[in-house]
Amino acid sequence: MAKLKTAILFSVGEKYLIFVIQFVSSIAIARLLSPHEIGIFSIGSLVLSFSHALRDLGISNYLIQERELTPERLRTAGTITLTMSWFLACVAWLASEPLAAFYREEGVGEVLNVLALNFLILPLGSVSGALLRRNMQFDKLIRINLAASLTQSLLGIALCYHGVGFIGLAWAAVAATAVTVALTLLIGGRAASLRPTLGEWRHVMSTGGRFSASAMLNELGLAAPEIIVGKAVSIESAGLLSRAQGVVGLAYRSLMEGLLPVLMPFFSQSHRAGEDLAPHFTKSVRYLTAISFPLFACLAVAMDSIVRLLYGSQWDAAVEPARILCLGMALLSVGHTAGAVIAGMGHARYALRFNLVGQPIKVVLVLLGSFVSLTYVAWGLAIGEVVITTYTLVVLGRILGMRLGQIALAVAPSLYVTLLAVAGCAAFRLAFTGGSLLVEVLGSVSAAALGWGLGLLLFRHPLGGEVAGLVRRVAKRA
Repeated sequence: MAKLKTAILFSVGEKYLIFVIQFVSSIAIARLLSPHEIGIFSIGSLVLSFSHALRDLGISNYLIQERELTPERLRTAGTITLTMSWFLACVAWLASEPLAAFYREEGVGEVLNVLALNFLILPLGSVSGALLRRNMQFDKLIRINLAASLTQSLLGIALCYHGVGFIGLAWAAVAATAVTVALTLLIGGRAASLRPTLGEWRHVMSTGGRFSASAMLNELGLAAPEIIVGKAVSIESAGLLSRAQGVVGLAYRSLMEGLLPVLMPFFSQSHRAGEDLAPHFTKSVRYLTAISFPLFACLAVAMDSIVRLLYGSQWDAAVEPARILCLGMALLSVGHTAGAVIAGMGHARYALRFNLVGQPIKVVLVLLGSFVSLTYVAWGLAIGEVVITTYTLVVLGRILGMRLGQIALAVAPSLYVTLLAVAGCAAFRLAFTGGSLLVEVLGSVSAAALGWGLGLLLFRHPLGGEVAGLVRRVAKRA
């Protein structure tokens, strides 16, 4: 567990630093570009996000959980990734004009043409990056990802400031990809020989194919809402939904993207060592929900002030959908942790089934909601996340021999902590009589943090001991 804590410290630290970078960048870009321009870039990038899942073909997850990685299998993985990526780059270029015509917006095609360059660059470092995660070398990954995030944010802001417009965001994304690949090869080294081979393609794709199908369905669930809203309602509405998902998603990524890259390799190593994963899972969920539940509950309470402070009153229509999305994200944090256990054990077929059940439900609900309002679209997304999480926990219970009641008992203390955090946030907002939005947001955050800390103490949550120990170590070093 000590190795896990160290890896989590690096990974979560990296994500919080990236969160700050993206947070500042999103504020600047929201004030430099209109909702219509952001909607154009959002639709173009989301269309390609589905292709990214197909590009990887589950190779990264295969490399992380594979018991015996031979040089032949590494070369096969690299060959498959390179071939598929370059093929998809050609498809994206050919599809740019038809998609632009479909949305009656030339900018969508321009975004596709630029972002397709990522498909030419990414496969050059994908195998090396997966091996860094497999070996839990997150001290190296933090340097790579921070450099890429800084490149994308600074270049994107600079290009938008100088009037390049939404296409500047696309060029910034390509520059970040180039930095990622270059540093991955420089720091991690080349993982395998450049000589192509498909000798082990059946073995690689038997697992990687299932991971890939699951990832594509997941990307469909992420991309479909804005794509549907952009066509069924308007480009501006897609921009509003993008901003709602952006606020909530930024908080989610800052938390879960620091944990999930660590949890899957950890559960995979523990499984290969023959350990019982049930205690590891319940402990992970107990700690995680003590952070994720209060975070999203308080974010929902203060969402109106946060959106107005960050983006201005022109984005007010994104507030209510964002509040609803907080519910789905809080529950999805549990579902993704359970999914990391199942994927770490090599059960790729289950990862595919989760998305085969949940994502079509989500897409249908979003399509129906788009004929009413963005609020109903948000409810469709949230209900879809509930379905996926519930199904994942049921399957995990069968695999590990756990009952849902055991998981509920592990989560229960976090609910009490959440109530106190929300009470603190709500009490400040009721007492605050008006004035600066900055003061209101900072006061809400401080009151929520005070309630959260009090909840950890009163209910003797195990995370409280970890927080206290971290504070003592930092104080001692200082």
